[in-house]
Amino acid sequence: MKVKLCGFKDEESVKVACSQKCDFLGFIFYDRSPRFVDLEKAASISKIIPSDIAKVAVVVDADFSFLQEISQKFKPDFFQFHGAETPEFLQKIKIEFPQIKIIKAFKIKDKQDLDQIKFFEKVSDFFLFDSKVENEMGGSGKKFEWQILNNLSTKKEWFLSGGLNVENIVEAIKITGAKMIDISSGIEEIRGKKSPKLILELMKKVKTYVCSN
Repeated sequence: MKVKLCGFKDEESVKVACSQKCDFLGFIFYDRSPRFVDLEKAASISKIIPSDIAKVAVVVDADFSFLQEISQKFKPDFFQFHGAETPEFLQKIKIEFPQIKIIKAFKIKDKQDLDQIKFFEKVSDFFLFDSKVENEMGGSGKKFEWQILNNLSTKKEWFLSGGLNVENIVEAIKITGAKMIDISSGIEEIRGKKSPKLILELMKKVKTYVCSN
């Protein structure tokens, strides 16, 4: 089981997440998100992240010049695309930034929303399935019907996201068979601010489940 914790803005919660040996840490460079973090600040915080934890730059319809700036200052291991990016655009990114892997996020409400993934098979390294919530680009705290992912037809590894928290994480993993999970609002007691306490609780819950299965 691989765990991605997302939406960090402060050094304290990053230190706690690193101590729990999560696999990915996400920083959101989208200024309409309550979890938005300034690029310079993220670059500074990220210096404490050990090399075995992947740094993820989360963007929404970012232009090439901004991605270039993120690449130079933040040095991410992954770009996570949450907007209306086309396969053609992601192909260009793959060529321009061969050292940075690509996570393409999809908003899911019903089975038909999965039809689009086939167009991104060749240009993405991982998929991420999040809840489709109006005027939200992620981190809404709302979940979708997890059964939609049953019998999913893709060879790509994928993250389960959307409304995951300490209370429902085990059920979500059991229903979907997810091997990778992504949590943002589920480790917050105040919207947009990470809770070290909830990070510890969630990681303990996941580790306990993995050890017992």
